[in-house]
Amino acid sequence: MTEENDLLLRISNDDEAAFMSFFDLYFKKVYKFIFKFIKEKTESEDLTQIVFIKIWEKRFFLQEVKSINGYVFSIAHRIVIDHFRLSRTKNNNITSSLSYDESSETKLTSEDLLRKHEFEKVYNNALDSLPPKRKEIFILSRHEGLTNNQIALKLGISVKTVENQMTSALSFLKECFKQSDFILFIIFCIIYS
Repeated sequence: MTEENDLLLRISNDDEAAFMSFFDLYFKKVYKFIFKFIKEKTESEDLTQIVFIKIWEKRFFLQEVKSINGYVFSIAHRIVIDHFRLSRTKNNNITSSLSYDESSETKLTSEDLLRKHEFEKVYNNALDSLPPKRKEIFILSRHEGLTNNQIALKLGISVKTVENQMTSALSFLKECFKQSDFILFIIFCIIYS
């Protein structure tokens, strides 16, 4: 049995650590595959996230998988096709309807809305639990897109301090998500790691 097959077997038995190892092993490959079609970073990340959520949701069937690559990339391919199908439908609706409502473009299912609400709640609570300086550094990095050097200059601290604070913040936030909901944890890892 290969290492990957062993991971799949462990995942099918609800092993979250095995899933994270699998995620680390395949995330970049899946992202690159999707990006070839989508050509847009954020959209490609979102679709990659959906691939891994689907794999986790269907984990109990993984024992039957013969080709890991085939399985993962067939899910990715279907998600890309669904994305284009949905985009085409949206475009047709826009051109064919004079009473087009902007909000219809971003309609989510009730499950999506619930998950988004849960994610924001856990995220905001965890963020508010960080020490003030660590929270400020995290926000400057992940919300405002500043580099470690820019943050160090702005706050008058060393780059090493910024790195240490970011490592601690990410570790704390990941733990908060892991304790809350495993799917939310995966989403957090994709967005903020």
